[in-house]
Amino acid sequence: MATGKNIFPLLTASTTDAEILSLIKDPVAAIGFALEHLEDFEVHLFLRDWQNGEDLTSWIEAWREDQKAGIEYHASRDQQ
Repeated sequence: MATGKNIFPLLTASTTDAEILSLIKDPVAAIGFALEHLEDFEVHLFLRDWQNGEDLTSWIEAWREDQKAGIEYHASRDQQ
């Protein structure tokens, strides 16, 4: 039964990449990050990389870029 509660801990702009990488060492947190912060088509790729022990820094960087783009988009709409 879904509780509406996030699996992955809340992230803020001040959460460092190192902190996120540390959190996603845990399998439940890695799945939560994938489900809650990535596009559907990215989930399998991310989890495969995680399972293979790949460096996940590029995933965190891409997520941050997506967040930044979303903030900029909404800011530009607010100015119209």
